[in-house]
Parts: sequence; C-alpha cells; structure tokens
Amino acid sequence: MGLKRKGIFIVFAYLALLLLSSLLITFVEPPISALTRFDQALWWSIVTSTTVGYGDLFPVSNSGKVVAVFLPMFMGIGLCAAFIAHVASLMIERKDKKMHGEKEYKGQGHILLVGSTDETEQLVEEIQKDETYTDQDIVLAADISRHPFPHLKNVFFVKGRPDTSHTLNKVNIKEATRIIIHTGTDKDSLFALINVLKLKSKTCEITVRCISTQSLDTFSSVQGEFQIIMQMTAEMMVQAMQDKVHIPLQILLRNDSDEEIYYVIVPTAVQDLRWWSLHDYFKEKYDILTFAMQTADKKVLINPSKKDAVSRGDGIWLLAKKRPVNISWPSQINV
Repeated sequence: MGLKRKGIFIVFAYLALLLLSSLLITFVEPPISALTRFDQALWWSIVTSTTVGYGDLFPVSNSGKVVAVFLPMFMGIGLCAAFIAHVASLMIERKDKKMHGEKEYKGQGHILLVGSTDETEQLVEEIQKDETYTDQDIVLAADISRHPFPHLKNVFFVKGRPDTSHTLNKVNIKEATRIIIHTGTDKDSLFALINVLKLKSKTCEITVRCISTQSLDTFSSVQGEFQIIMQMTAEMMVQAMQDKVHIPLQILLRNDSDEEIYYVIVPTAVQDLRWWSLHDYFKEKYDILTFAMQTADKKVLINPSKKDAVSRGDGIWLLAKKRPVNISWPSQINV
C-alpha cells in the first residue's frame, strides 16, 4: 500500500473509531452522565484517543469504562500514533525528494540555472545580492546527486541532464524569466542552448557561458536571441546577464572599492546631450562615474571626447556603488 493510500485509510479508520466510540458511550452511559450527549461524547473520544485526557468528562458506568478501554484508549491511541507517524513519514519523504531533486518545480517568474559547476553557489549568491532579483526563485537544473546548497533561501534543485528537454520541462522552463547556461563544457552548453531556445517563452532572456574562444563561432551560428559571454567571475556574469552586454573592459576594470561596473540605456526622452555635460551631471547628482559609451550602431567609445553627442538608445558604462535605478535623466543639457 502506497503512503498516500495508507494515510487515507488511517484517517478514515480514526474518524470511524471516533464516531463509533461516541455513539456507544451515549447508549451505555446512564442519564446522569454528561456523555449521553453526542457532542460531549465526541469531545471525550477525541481528547481520550489523543492522550490529552483533560478529565472534564469521563464514563461513570462499568459499561462505559469498558467502551473507553477498548475504543478511544486502546484502538484510538494506536490509530492516532499511526497517523502522526504517517504524517512524519510524508514530511520526511517530501524533504528527501526536494533534497535529491525529484520534485518538479511549478512556480513562475523564476531564474533558471542550467548546469552546475564549482562556481554555481557563488553565482547564486551574486544573483541574490542584486536588488533586481531579490524576490525571484532560483531553480538549478543539474545532473548531480543532491541539492548542492539547501541552506540558501528560495533556491530549488531539479535533478536531470540539463541539456535534455525532459529536465527543462521539469523546471517549468516556459515560465522562467531568465536562463543562465553554464554546464562547465561548451559541448553540453551548446546542446542545452538549442533545447532552451525551443522551449522558452518569447520574453525569456538567455545568457550562455562560453569557455573557449574557439567555440564562439559555433555558438554564434545558433539561430535565436541569446547573449554569449566568455569565461568570467560569477559576479561579473550576473552583471553581464542584467546589463545584456559584455566587453573586455568588464574584466580588466576591477577595483577594490565598493563600486561596480553597470550599463544603462539612454531613454528616448533624452535629447541634445553632450558627453561631458552628462558626465558632470551624473557625478554631481548621483556620484556616478561614466567612462564609456556604445552608440546605436554598436560602436564602443572609451572615454569619449567632451563634445561627443549622446543620443537616445545609446548605452553608457559607469561605476557606481549599486545598480542605478530610477535615474532622473536630463531632457536637455547645453554644452
């Protein structure tokens, strides 16, 4: 008998026992006994079978005492203990399945990590540190024996080969908002990317990690929208995933202060700007240092000249202590 059927049987057996003992005690007790009322008899059966035994109600006749011994005491206590043991078994089994990745993930709006490496835990921690992803679940799909970091909050694990459709469906890939592929080998990541592109939603964004420069052409030949990033630290990988862009500058420019490199897009409402005016504006208003720009035609300008135009849709690289959100852009700054 399965655990579920066994639990149903125990519940119905226990309820039947409570009903039978309550009815019998109302028949055998004399009129002076409070247990002749069914509601009182049911209360007495429950507290007796659960060994609570308040003592507020008790049988006064020998017949009633016999009923008490055989039904709520002897059989009831046994069934109650069996029920408690069954519930404990279900909880242990549930936790064990979760620990070994046997349960499917059915949530929505999650970040999906496809594959596991020695850097995965750091990657998860860096994602959770980013304010953008504070309330999002992180789901790891990997072919490993057990949850690698169950101590981390809102992190779920599903066991299976990460490059197969079967595993990707178990992690509810169609409801994921972001997917990071980092299996540890370019071959496995490539197969995973192909399946992810087939199964993901249209709005889901993909970041795939490429280890070897020799594999760049192969990844680039895959049809679909995704971002390729080269081998980098977990922290920089999260930034690249969020900013949807990666340049070598993000690897070379690392500093020991609290500041990090971020990338923002110039909104459509901004017009008639010059680089140095915008540079001064950000520094004075937000204490943010701008140092590079990417134009709409994908041309990267490191330390642009003072009079270089900044147009809507251009990208700005900057140094800040935290990700700049809700920036008040100037609609127009004169040189």
